[in-house]
Amino acid sequence: MGVTLLRWGMAEYEHGPLVGLPPDVVEVLATGPDAPLEAADVLVVPSKARVDAEVVRRLTRCRLVITTTSGHDHLDLVALARAGIVVSRLPHVRRDAVVETALGMILGLTRRLGALQEAAVSGRWERARLVEHGATRIGTVAVVGVGVIGSHMCTVLRALGATVLRVDPRLADGVPLAEALSRANVVTLHCSLNPANLGMIGQAALATMRPGAVLVNTARGKLVDVEAAVAAVRAGHLAGLGLDVFPAEPADLARWAAPNVVLTPHAAGWHPRLGQDVAEGVAEAVRAILAGMPVPHTLVPDSVEGEP
Repeated sequence: MGVTLLRWGMAEYEHGPLVGLPPDVVEVLATGPDAPLEAADVLVVPSKARVDAEVVRRLTRCRLVITTTSGHDHLDLVALARAGIVVSRLPHVRRDAVVETALGMILGLTRRLGALQEAAVSGRWERARLVEHGATRIGTVAVVGVGVIGSHMCTVLRALGATVLRVDPRLADGVPLAEALSRANVVTLHCSLNPANLGMIGQAALATMRPGAVLVNTARGKLVDVEAAVAAVRAGHLAGLGLDVFPAEPADLARWAAPNVVLTPHAAGWHPRLGQDVAEGVAEAVRAILAGMPVPHTLVPDSVEGEP
């Protein structure tokens, strides 16, 4: 009997059909609420497909759900665990691109490249005013979320000579967020979104950051109160802000644009091989579960009611 792999929606960078799947796997493409979820042995979803408790009830044959993303706030992990469905993600396919984007934002904002470029476009030679622009070195960086992407960010930052503060509740030797915000010259977010950290960088948290600090978010949009963060830049409390993700997307980026605010349209993870890497990651996970082997990068909820 064949295995049905249902791709429930695809991102713009994904291309079908998948390669490297076992020969008995049949790939089915579908979108919308009428997709044949009941027929899926494996369900593959992008971030726009919400797998909630109602969807899980329809996954009567499903053994594996794969999200083609690193984040997983669109998945009800508790409902999936109760249904006995393995859940996997693909954090490595975007890791390097996200780190490079976040690092580019950090360097551009600390070195004041936006203001210098604006001056150049206006025909001004700003060398005599460099002190006024106030460029800094990276200094001390708080990396919030030290998973696959965040841990690689730490490695890259240390290679550049930065002092790294690791902020993650799973770490026995991590730095508390409040302490990190008060000490860091740069704060870069790489954590998943969950109910505990929703809106964690709001007006109160921003007020505790060092004057002249830089904030970068390439993780999830709802981690940051964008209006409060932009206001902190405009008031001069923060020296720079880099945002790739937003609470609602697509967002009207023009309303926040400024030389010391870098805005990109949820583009941090894209690179020319992304579609191919996603396909290879999906195939690897499918081969693993069909062979009875551990599936890479599985996700489990923090707790499941009624279970130890």
